[in-house]
Amino acid sequence: MSRTPVQPHPEVARAVGAMLFGGILSTQVLGLPRGFEIEGYVGVFMIFSCLLAWAGAAWLLVEGGKHVWWYTLADAALTILAWLLTLLFGLPVIDEPLKGRWLDRHNLLLLFFSANLTVLAGWVLWGRRRSAHAPVSSARERARRQR
Repeated sequence: MSRTPVQPHPEVARAVGAMLFGGILSTQVLGLPRGFEIEGYVGVFMIFSCLLAWAGAAWLLVEGGKHVWWYTLADAALTILAWLLTLLFGLPVIDEPLKGRWLDRHNLLLLFFSANLTVLAGWVLWGRRRSAHAPVSSARERARRQR
């Protein structure tokens, strides 16, 4: 007897994903003055991160296909990797030490939103992969799989 995996409802998952992208966006926007204070290139990369989060939220609100979920997974996972590397080794060409600030409010918020977004995207992709092998039982299911 095989068990059907628990899958998130597609519309709920898209809405929650867009809100988590919004959390990343707001965290980065609130940290922008500090980023430009540290070094100009840090602020510019934070603006780039804001644009990526905004694009991800907008894309999730428009469609829920597999490509948007792969983008979501990659963006959130790379944000966690950048967060981890910055706190372990610091940033180049700056005088202020950034490594070791594990309990900084900005860092914890960014980790929280990114980790939850990574888990959500992985869950959606895992559920889609598992349900792709099940037989098609309705026209609605056939149309959903073709997206």
